Formats: sequence, C-alpha cells, structure tokens
Amino acid sequence: MFQPVSLKGNSPSPIDERIRGKYLILYIGIIILSLVPFSIFEYSYIIYLWSKTGYWLFFILLPLNVLAAIYIIQFSAILISFLILKIVNLLHVPKEGNFRRSLEDRDYLFWNIRNIVKKCPLYVTASNPFPWFKNRFTLWFFGVKIGKKTICDNSWISSEFVSIGANVIIGMNSTILSFGIEQDNFILRKIRVESGALIGAKCVLLPGTVIEQNSKLSAHSYTSYDQVLRENSIYLGHPAKLKTT
Repeated sequence: MFQPVSLKGNSPSPIDERIRGKYLILYIGIIILSLVPFSIFEYSYIIYLWSKTGYWLFFILLPLNVLAAIYIIQFSAILISFLILKIVNLLHVPKEGNFRRSLEDRDYLFWNIRNIVKKCPLYVTASNPFPWFKNRFTLWFFGVKIGKKTICDNSWISSEFVSIGANVIIGMNSTILSFGIEQDNFILRKIRVESGALIGAKCVLLPGTVIEQNSKLSAHSYTSYDQVLRENSIYLGHPAKLKTT
C-alpha cells in the first residue's frame, strides 16, 4: 500500500525507477514548454514598464506581476500536460484491471508514462495560494470528477479513475488510491464516492472502493480492494467494517 511522501498534498503519482531516466527528457520538455508563456509575459512586462516614465508603475504592479506569473506557469503546465496526455492516451487507452508489474506490460508502462506527464502540473499547482485549485480544477483536466460543495483540499487523490459526488467531506491527510501494487501485481480500478459521503481524517481508500450515498468512514480507517460501503451506514477499522452498535 502506498503512502504519499509529499507534505505539499499533491496527487500521488509514483514512477517506476526503471523508466525514470529513460523518460526524463519528456519531463524536462514539459517544464521548458510551461515556462515559455511565463518568459514572454515577463519580457513584455520589463520592456514596456522599465523606462524613465514607467519605473513607478513597474514597482506598483510588481505584486500583481508575481501573482500573474504563478498562474501563468500553472496554467501552462496543465495545458501542455493535458495535450501530451491526449497523445499518450491515443497510443494506449487507459483501462482498469489487474496487470503485471513489468515494463513489458503496456498497461503498467503507460500508467507510468501518464504519471510522468502529469507530475509537473500536479507539483506546481500543489503550491497554489488557493487550495481548491489543486484538486478541483487540476484533477478535472485529467478526468477526475469532483462534485459541487465537496471538501477535499487537504487530501491526496489519485489523478485518474476517481469519481467524487457532491457535498462530500474528505478529512485531512486522507488518501484515495485508484492504484496499488501487490508484489508483482499492479492493480488499477476506479474509486467512486457518492454524494453526501463523509470520510474521516487519515483514511485510505484502496482501488475499487465504492462509498455509497451518505455513508461514513471513521477516522484512521481504510478499505479493502473492491469494498462497497453501503448507503446511510457507518464503517470503521482496519479494514473497515460495518458499525453495528
């Protein structure tokens, strides 16, 4: 079972060390392309405002410049990764299932490639001053559905095969993992959290979990693979079991 190591709260997207070096050029390319709009913006800002008559305006607008620069980098990283991801998905369509944890298995290989493509935008948006931008907006670009009035800003959510309904509360440091590795097996299954569900702090949802409407998972609990938490019920424990009293 994976435990995210970053305190930034970015989506868990591990990469097999055996291919990290091979595809490093792809990751660096995404970073460089993401900085191109930022460079053009800063160049224009300096050219037009750094003059004898514009010094005062240059410094007055500097805080707005910094804020704009942050968002330009983040939007650029998301857009570049989104477009590259479209190409990657045309080469191999993502699908759920049990696969071999081998680079010869195309499903496992392309899962790693997708994580490389998404790594940069997930990292930079985790530093956004508006926390809702990290999960609700960025993950939406990668196919994760998060409903209205859902609170999930302090949790780790996988960047694919996740659907979260409306009015859901996900507690601090909880983890939603649509992937798992058991020895030489790689598991990739969709997680569905329906509307009105409540997930306590430091919970872990494993691949295939379904939490039905208005179901509650107590703090420090975790689900098992493909577990279904029935609606209007309370679950707790390791793994989670129905609370009867």
